[in-house]
Amino acid sequence: MTLYVFDMDGTLTEPSLPMAADFSAIFYRWQQTHKSYIATGSKYDKVVKQLPLEVINSFAGIYASMGNELVVKGKIAYQKKFEASPLLYQKLEDYRKNTAYPYERYPNYIEERPGMINFSVLGRNCPYAARLKYTAWDQVSKEREKMMTELTELFPQYDIAMGGPISLDITPKGCGKEQIAYHLREQYPDEEIIFIGDKTFVGGNDYKLAHALSLLHNTQVVQVNCLKDVLNFLENN
Repeated sequence: MTLYVFDMDGTLTEPSLPMAADFSAIFYRWQQTHKSYIATGSKYDKVVKQLPLEVINSFAGIYASMGNELVVKGKIAYQKKFEASPLLYQKLEDYRKNTAYPYERYPNYIEERPGMINFSVLGRNCPYAARLKYTAWDQVSKEREKMMTELTELFPQYDIAMGGPISLDITPKGCGKEQIAYHLREQYPDEEIIFIGDKTFVGGNDYKLAHALSLLHNTQVVQVNCLKDVLNFLENN
């Protein structure tokens, strides 16, 4: 048996957008003959907003919040907690207050998720057009990269990673996406595990999971760059 593990944003959907109807029909049919999982940094309720119910119910499990929460058939299998240092919260508030980003910012800039914090100077309650504007600005300013470097130096007890195109994911050491690899291998000691993601390269938010899998036996990592790549993969597997 082979286990297929999919990233969500940028892999099964465009970032923060619902799964396309034509894609979901193809993916749902594929799921009926394959054992599949989700591995996402998003909260479970965001998964519910982006994916059709029949697709969600066809996953063997959904690893949400970087694997700090596992939901199986709508029920929480486990959920981790994270109490971050007050100094971390103060630093994030300073970033929000002092950012050089010149355009409108939005609420929900520090989002507490099971076992992690997601931080976005822009604010997660932004419209999609604002996401694109901030993403373009950040690619030039490297604001997130600079924040990630500084936070890593100030708080060595945490792992800091790029969270999609507008945010940073903050977890205790060892509680990033890499934990999904170890949990799956514990549950399935010998089965092949194939991970499909759009940012499996160094610096990408799928890298830690991809790297952890590379250290285990009988695994494969598939880098995709668009939904068409995923469709090609489904057709051949």
